[in-house]
Amino acid sequence: MNTKLFFAFTVAVAALAVTVAVRSPRIQPANLESQQADPETSLTAPASPPPPMASEAASSPRPIALSARERIHEPIEKPAPATNKLERLTQIRETFRALATGDATTALRAAKHVTDETERETALLTLVTEWTQGELGPPRRRAGAIDLYGVEAGLGIELAKNPELALLWANELTEGAGRAAILQQTAIAMVGSDPVAAFALSEQLPEGDRRKFFDSVFAGWAGDDTAAAMQWAEQLPDPTERDGAIQAIRTVAPVGIGAALSIQDGYPVINQLVPGTPAELSRQLNVGDRIVALAQGDNSFVNAHGVPLGDVVQMIRGAPNTMVQLQVLPADAPPNSAPRTVSITRDQLKFKR
Repeated sequence: MNTKLFFAFTVAVAALAVTVAVRSPRIQPANLESQQADPETSLTAPASPPPPMASEAASSPRPIALSARERIHEPIEKPAPATNKLERLTQIRETFRALATGDATTALRAAKHVTDETERETALLTLVTEWTQGELGPPRRRAGAIDLYGVEAGLGIELAKNPELALLWANELTEGAGRAAILQQTAIAMVGSDPVAAFALSEQLPEGDRRKFFDSVFAGWAGDDTAAAMQWAEQLPDPTERDGAIQAIRTVAPVGIGAALSIQDGYPVINQLVPGTPAELSRQLNVGDRIVALAQGDNSFVNAHGVPLGDVVQMIRGAPNTMVQLQVLPADAPPNSAPRTVSITRDQLKFKR
């Protein structure tokens, strides 16, 4: 064979080998799972990218494709963490709204372990809102309690009408003055229906705090039902406790005539006559009357012009069954009119809600 023919033959054989290699599919090892159709793979899916160069493979290994069966057994991913403060507070509210439907102790202890102050306040307010069905007190009063006792006690006072939850809250989250404040408000809420149980809460306080507790409960009771509070106080066997209780009652329901006053042009003026009180029952006073002078019993009159309102109020108040005299002018009295003198006997004011 000459050289030219041998060269042509060699080229033809090489070309045939390349053609066969391109057209013939590679034979894969037998594998049952790889032969099953992958439900997430389309027949029209784009061809796989070419394998990386050796340097790329060393630094960025290709991920191993999982079969459909293998993907079923992959662990479920957790929700993505909050990306900002608003999302975090939303998660806190949702979490503690769910906890509020379960064991109360568990919910309170979970809130106790929230370290961020804003998140903790959100958690506690969520529990209070859920447990009270949204029946919260005035925001100003709540803000004042938080300012005095801290957020835990300030919010816990909202539960006063639910003694079981209030006491649990006090024991789990508060101490000192804040805890005492929750117990006091709980006792005030209870005292009208169960005075014995209400006053028994004092046993959970240090002995030095009990006098303040009793005074607060009697004062709160007097604002709702003065007669009942006074009757209970008068039956106390210890004279010191009895006098202290009566004095606490009279800080809210004093002995007086039952006229609400304000200052106009330097004179005390009657704004309201409380129903059922001596001022209203006497039928001698009217709304708008201006008080120009006062006298204790039969003593001399004192000019009321320029006297601070608090001092006027103290002059009108006094002991039960004692008399106070007032010189008054009607609201429509002409200039230089002579005042008329009114005598009224003081009595214990009584409120009933």
